[in-house]
Amino acid sequence: MIDLDGTLREPLSGQRYFQNAQDQQMIAGADLALRAYQDGWIIVGITNQGGVAAGHKTMQRCIEEQQYTLQLVPQLKEIYFCPDFDGRKCFRVTRHNAYNHSQTQWFKQYRKPQPGMLKLAMVRHNHPPEDCLYIGDRPEDEEAARRAGVAFEWAEDWITRHQTTTYTCEELIMTNTKDRRDDDDNQGQQQDDDLEQD
Repeated sequence: MIDLDGTLREPLSGQRYFQNAQDQQMIAGADLALRAYQDGWIIVGITNQGGVAAGHKTMQRCIEEQQYTLQLVPQLKEIYFCPDFDGRKCFRVTRHNAYNHSQTQWFKQYRKPQPGMLKLAMVRHNHPPEDCLYIGDRPEDEEAARRAGVAFEWAEDWITRHQTTTYTCEELIMTNTKDRRDDDDNQGQQQDDDLEQD
């Protein structure tokens, strides 16, 4: 699973937001990084789209943006997006259709850092959290992955790591799981140190 804005795509115009559905380009290096996931991986986009609720774009244009991304990035199978600030709505976009998945058990949990979109995608594709990875560029991405029980990698690290190295599916999961365990161990040690100081 992968975040989109700031991780995989950016405005072609150089503006802060997309000016239209075609105002997109892949972030440098992301295309090469995606090639490492061709065999045995299902890749889906997970994105907050609060611009709809804020009135910057219509729902239809948001869907068109996601469909253009699917053309631009053929490795993506589909995209899940949350268009509101309360996490009540979730839509799944394919190359030719959009589906409303708002009324599930994750109602009010769709907007990241809540894990609803990640959990929905995992259930739909029958993948347990330990077999998944989420790539993102913001703290809410990292937190959504943590709440979903999924390994997380920062977009910049992910792009850099894949410029010269090829990994198997198992190696990718093991690398990110080990990094997460190391982080947990370090946090636990820091907490122990803090308690000793108190």
